[in-house]
Amino acid sequence: MATYPRWKYLLVLTVFILSVIYSLPNFYQSFPSIEINLQDSERSAVNYEQIISQNNKFSEKVIYDNKVIFRFSDIDKQLKGYNNLENLTSENNFTLITDTKIPDWLKSINALPMFLGLDLKGGVHFLLQVDEDNILQNLLRESESDLRKLLIANKIRYSGTERSLTKVEFNFKDAETLSQAKKVILDNDNNNDYVLDDSNDNLSIIITPSTEAIDYDINSSVTKNMTILRNRVNELGVSQPIVQKQGKNRVIVQLPGLQDSTRAKNILGSTATLEFRMTKGTPEDWYASKISGSPVISSSKLFTQKTGEPVLLSRKVIVSGGDIRNANTGFDSSTNLPAVFVRLNDYGASKMLETTNANIGKRMAVVFLEKDNAEVINIAVIREAFSHNFQITGLDKNEARDLAILLRSGALEAPMEIVEERTVGPSLGKENIISGQNSMYFGMFLVAFFMLIYYRTFGAVAISALVANLLIIISALSFFQATLTLSGIAGIVLTVGMAVDANVLIFERIREEIKNGSTPNASIYSGYQKAFSTISDANITTLIAALCLLTIGTGAVKGFAVTLVIGIISSMFTSIVGTRAVISIIYERKNSTRLSI
Repeated sequence: MATYPRWKYLLVLTVFILSVIYSLPNFYQSFPSIEINLQDSERSAVNYEQIISQNNKFSEKVIYDNKVIFRFSDIDKQLKGYNNLENLTSENNFTLITDTKIPDWLKSINALPMFLGLDLKGGVHFLLQVDEDNILQNLLRESESDLRKLLIANKIRYSGTERSLTKVEFNFKDAETLSQAKKVILDNDNNNDYVLDDSNDNLSIIITPSTEAIDYDINSSVTKNMTILRNRVNELGVSQPIVQKQGKNRVIVQLPGLQDSTRAKNILGSTATLEFRMTKGTPEDWYASKISGSPVISSSKLFTQKTGEPVLLSRKVIVSGGDIRNANTGFDSSTNLPAVFVRLNDYGASKMLETTNANIGKRMAVVFLEKDNAEVINIAVIREAFSHNFQITGLDKNEARDLAILLRSGALEAPMEIVEERTVGPSLGKENIISGQNSMYFGMFLVAFFMLIYYRTFGAVAISALVANLLIIISALSFFQATLTLSGIAGIVLTVGMAVDANVLIFERIREEIKNGSTPNASIYSGYQKAFSTISDANITTLIAALCLLTIGTGAVKGFAVTLVIGIISSMFTSIVGTRAVISIIYERKNSTRLSI
């Protein structure tokens, strides 16, 4: 047998040591915890320990330079402590995390435990779908407006327009005008945004958005909504959230550790924004408008207040949610009631300053818009001119907190509907971990038992390769901070079988060489050489399929593909390079007459 290169021994040893080190953090005890990021010394003076411990008890408190972590003995106490903190109005971020007691020397080399998926940790899963009808209506509205301006600019008269759910129809008085309009529209449609139909006998042109334009708007809306959803998820105080696109018009949101699905659902699916408008008329005019069903004052619009009473507001919007730069919750200094402190951008501030300066002593209303519903949440008298900073009152504490989150993250580009909702309890997640571990241990035991009985010493070497393979997978998931799911555990179990499969091929080739009269060392060398092409071909084809799953798949499919890809690569290394090194140590410099195989 040719001398096995020393650099391969060194490679195997290095990989094994690194695998042990980077898999170690996963074996330390972990605790459900709350992490509080401290903004400055003033806010850090808040007695969080006393707030959390109200009717609750934490196990340990760990203090860092800019954060403090409270560890709990179980998830119920963690959630109770988090609820206590939510009653505190503060700009500090409170995050549900799983904290592990890892030595500082491991942290210094970025050796951290892998993340656990929703099915193992517990939490909330949402599948949101963008409202395509809303996108189509917006496209039709924009198309109608653009084409109106285009025809007017080219001095082409049309007798009227009609817009339905799927099309816009422009009517003309004669065929010549229709022909001119058609030419102008087609000449200006550089991006093929419209499908034009003038085949009817009604002297009209029917405009429908093209498939390309609809698909582009859907993709653009989903992309922008994902950014806004990530901002909203960060505000919910969840560590390692997952926000990813699924298909053409859907988004998956997973919030590990969170159990309040109702609040999360209201925050994620909300399209809420604000508008600021001046009031019109007197309360008598408001009630008269309610009775008649239409505004009795021109340039006004009828709205409803939180109390159910009517109010007339100007049709002109002063500023809206798009002009808001930041929003935080707090308490009104004079009334000590909950308030939302709003900061406008420069454009919104200039409009607000101009309006308030001209209307001191008059009343301004704040309108809360959610899809097709509009509600006046606050009406206040303008005492003095203001611009960038002001506050909104008239809300309870929870309403103020959620409104601030929505304003900070911005309104969704297009409404999204929650089409699937799933909550996994922490106890079920723990049961999933135990079940996954047991299936993996049982599978490894049966494989190890078979290999030891059938291949003896060589079987023991294959078993050591299995253990090393498992360590490499765990360390890789930890090093890249990948998320382990229940389907990922299935991928690990599958790679265990595949790793042994490669060793079986090698060992059977070695047996064939021995039967053909080769010496033990020559049989080992030939067995590895001749089995390599078969093993590499089989694993490469499986790797290609796994990479396709990883690239295209989502959710459970992707979790399975992650561990499968890592497992295929590590199993090839351990079964070909790793076992070869161990067998070379045992047999290379010995004149053995028989092999224990």
